[in-house]
Amino acid sequence: MFSEEDIKLETHNGVKRSAKFKSEVIINPFLRDKNYWDKENELFDKIKTAILTVLLVPIRVVCMFILLLFAWCLAYIGIYGYTREDLKLRPLKGWRRKLRTFVGWIFRGMFVIGSAHYVKIKGKRADPKEAPILLGAPHSSFFDSLTVVLSGPSCVVGKIEAGDIPFYGKLIDMAQPIYVNREDHNSRQLTIQDILNRVKSNDDWPQTMIFPEGTCTNRTSLIQFKCGAFYPGLPIQPVLIRYPNKIDTFTWTWSGPDVLLLIWRTLAQFHTFVEIEYLPVYVPNEEEKKDPKLYAQNVQRLMSKELNIPTSDYTFDDCKLMENAVRTKLLFAEKLSDVKRFREKIGLAQSQIEEYIVKENFKGNEDYYLEFSEFVQRLKIPADNTSYTLFKFFVSESDIGDVIDFKEYLLHALFLIKYSEPKIELLKMMFMLYGEAGRLHREPFVNNVMKHFVKVKPDQLNKLFYSLDVNNVGSITFNDFYNATKDDKNFAILYKPNRNFRQNHKDSQ
Repeated sequence: MFSEEDIKLETHNGVKRSAKFKSEVIINPFLRDKNYWDKENELFDKIKTAILTVLLVPIRVVCMFILLLFAWCLAYIGIYGYTREDLKLRPLKGWRRKLRTFVGWIFRGMFVIGSAHYVKIKGKRADPKEAPILLGAPHSSFFDSLTVVLSGPSCVVGKIEAGDIPFYGKLIDMAQPIYVNREDHNSRQLTIQDILNRVKSNDDWPQTMIFPEGTCTNRTSLIQFKCGAFYPGLPIQPVLIRYPNKIDTFTWTWSGPDVLLLIWRTLAQFHTFVEIEYLPVYVPNEEEKKDPKLYAQNVQRLMSKELNIPTSDYTFDDCKLMENAVRTKLLFAEKLSDVKRFREKIGLAQSQIEEYIVKENFKGNEDYYLEFSEFVQRLKIPADNTSYTLFKFFVSESDIGDVIDFKEYLLHALFLIKYSEPKIELLKMMFMLYGEAGRLHREPFVNNVMKHFVKVKPDQLNKLFYSLDVNNVGSITFNDFYNATKDDKNFAILYKPNRNFRQNHKDSQ
């Protein structure tokens, strides 16, 4: 989809001409509408929810908690004497295996109480020997765990933090998951090896359920599949997950309603529709066996076709990028992954012209509100639909007319350029972005620069500024700041490597 506008551009002889450019409408799979009410009948929906919250939700919560407590007790008994390492190395057998299955059905009972009374199942789940790996997609909700329960229950690949959740962690341990630390690149390599060891083992392991997207999305597209499930080169069975409900009370993405609000809204529904479809087993050809990335792409395309949604090149790393931008208090943090893509399309990621603009006597004490024609001239890029879309990312609702604050654009671009480096490198550029000739005055130092980096109170920052401005000139340099803070524990975060950045960008799971 595109929105079309007339833009006035300067020609080579100074005469203005009119040109039409289209701004592409971007659908980010990690963002969802924060409105979780029935837009057509919102008043009725709210009244119904209020009544069910009083009459039904408390009963459901109590019953689910009783079942959860019962399941936890059984799980505690079932894996008593086993460490996580034991559970990773060999499957449960005998009465422990039967108890594991029973706990799975208790979980199914919890979903029945929670509104998923009936699940429509299409296709047939393959035997573990025929397809040792199940691939669930799209991954969008806490409800997706129902797929794990109804598939055996199967083992899962999940984030290590889940194993530390009170009550729930012990139940996850009993499912004998393969844990991955998504922040640790080395852990990802170990996870791949764990998957290989398990699916190629002669032991009687249940099938392993993997959600190859690696994080929750809004189901508008299938994001890039991680390659961990495809490294073994063994047959896999795709599993499609659908929620054909009028009101979306369960889609849980990086940005959207809080999970507790979604659980409440789901519990306040009479019924939640869930569909699970087992597609035929996908047997890789020789080329796919040699190239896990190709294997992943082909399965992603197959599943997107069956789901009737497009594929996209978004990844879990986009979530981490936006999350880091939010922590840095960037104004357009939610758009940063799209900004990154369009800068790459235009070639700005290669030229990094924004850094040169800031370094060349940029007067940060002046306003830089630019129209599109000035924007492309500053960046020395063609005026086309791609550059216009990049421009529109920074048009704020509070701005008057179709203009952007160019300093905001430069700040976001510098964030991307310096993302792999310690924060002090970005701060160094911001001294030039908001200062003049590298010198920064007190007000922008406190309100425009330091707010992005440290949780230090303004009065402390003011005190620091005045202590550095020994000659009372009203401004300080980056070197002044650096020499005063490099050994100060209050500013230590500025000098640490960025652990959110992975040197190896190849899919490792």
